[in-house]
Amino acid sequence: MIAAGLLFLVAAPTSVAAASGQTTFARDVEIRQPVAGRVVAVLSDVRIAAHVDGDVVVWGGNVTFEPTGIVEGNLSVFGGGVTAPAGRPLPVRGLVSTPGTLLRLYLDETHRPPWQEGSHVLLSRGLRLIGLSVWLAVSLALLFFFASPFARAAASAENEWPRTLLAGALGVLTLLLASVSALALLPPPLSVPIVILFGAVAVAAKVFGMGALFLLLGQKLLQSVAPRKRPAALAAGLAALGAISLLPFVGSIVWSAASIAAVGIALLSRFGAPRYRVELAT
Repeated sequence: MIAAGLLFLVAAPTSVAAASGQTTFARDVEIRQPVAGRVVAVLSDVRIAAHVDGDVVVWGGNVTFEPTGIVEGNLSVFGGGVTAPAGRPLPVRGLVSTPGTLLRLYLDETHRPPWQEGSHVLLSRGLRLIGLSVWLAVSLALLFFFASPFARAAASAENEWPRTLLAGALGVLTLLLASVSALALLPPPLSVPIVILFGAVAVAAKVFGMGALFLLLGQKLLQSVAPRKRPAALAAGLAALGAISLLPFVGSIVWSAASIAAVGIALLSRFGAPRYRVELAT
């Protein structure tokens, strides 16, 4: 099924007629007729010469606008460049996202005071509750299969908090800079897989580290490190940290700090791998 889908995408025509959307893999796209939906291209160049109502997302390719081309939605380009019509500004109504603009938006966000929240506060709180429920389910599943690594990672973090925070901050910064550098310096067929790999490492480190952090906090609250109480401890730790994350002003800051610490926990503990001591005979 997957192979058939890829063959269909590769065999897609290079010219996009009036349609609700278009998805292309490893095949260049020329938009000569209006498109009502989204255009997604992976390892493909896109030339826009008509009206696109939706977003345009390109991974590992370049986007070129002709004088008649316009995008009403957002334009996201990773691993490629964007060329505007000669003598005209970029004809994009929405946001333009590239590695450089995303980094700039992130830096701008760090200057925003934490009390300036968005207008949809209740919706944000609801989504956070759903997210916390997902965290609980995933963490309990990982604890069921990897109880010992979780316990070793939690014990390691308890004894090395300064190193854990430093390792987390350096790990996040290294992955971010490495991803941006790969997209900027390497050709798209090489940079896109590397960025995906970096992203997978970052997600794995955060998921594992957050589970270990929940377990550590819960063990402190329950004052027990007994193996049979680990599920309850993990749930208690998540409930405590999750409740703090729902608070205004400090919630997002605490959760961000916890995420950085989680990456440090995963990296320093080597995902809970046992450490063997070698004694030399004297």
